[in-house]
Amino acid sequence: MFLNHFQFTTQPFAERVSAAALWQDDRMQQGLARLRYLAEQATVGLVTGASGVGKSALLKRFLHELHGPRWQPVYLHLTHLPAIGLLKLLVGKLGELPRRGKERLFEQILSKARQAEGSLLLILDEAHLIDGEALTDIRLLVSSALDDAPPLKVVLAGQEPLRQTLRQSTHAALLGRISVRFHLSPLSKEQTVSYIDFQLKQAGGSEKLFDEAAKGLIHDYSGGVPRQINNLATACLLQAAAQNASRVNEAILQQTFSEFQLP
Repeated sequence: MFLNHFQFTTQPFAERVSAAALWQDDRMQQGLARLRYLAEQATVGLVTGASGVGKSALLKRFLHELHGPRWQPVYLHLTHLPAIGLLKLLVGKLGELPRRGKERLFEQILSKARQAEGSLLLILDEAHLIDGEALTDIRLLVSSALDDAPPLKVVLAGQEPLRQTLRQSTHAALLGRISVRFHLSPLSKEQTVSYIDFQLKQAGGSEKLFDEAAKGLIHDYSGGVPRQINNLATACLLQAAAQNASRVNEAILQQTFSEFQLP
């Protein structure tokens, strides 16, 4: 509806965009620097942050950089599966037909790690949903991989409960192997304004489409969480188009927020 009204060439504030089109700020650059180090030198990494803050976008950008035979990345996000289900999913992602029994699944994964041209890099998104048994399995895989070349590398990315889980004594061995850690914080007000401007320009629009006051309020209402910024900014554009307005001002923002009410 509002695409034609504002003459956008693409959907601004879209949930899914290509890795090359992702907005990058200081947070993302810092996170990428740590993940690059892990790919080169470390074995286990931890990325944490609130829901919608940009963890998956960071991983997507990182995966986009992994070119060539040096790494074999495997991305998994169905981490709510039971431990045996997660192992089967990983085996399937590696192009194998899962065998029966956990020991055989371990053998399949480690065999693929040994056969890989480069490092097998396992990236587990939504890792706060992983159960305790699955975390133990990951630790065993990493431990086994340390004794066999090439190494198996793991990135755990999830919300704050993941850090709390890893602090439990039963996971001390895995926690001790985490040498790369990064916490992704929400955007500052200045970053939120830059983010809104970037999304508008990417879609063929003008940064002046949103008043400065409206941008500031979007930050206040969203808490600087990109997913919430996207939702609220999109709702504002819909509201403005419905009113045949040429810009999103503070009044439209306030009206939108009263109807929208972020969770």
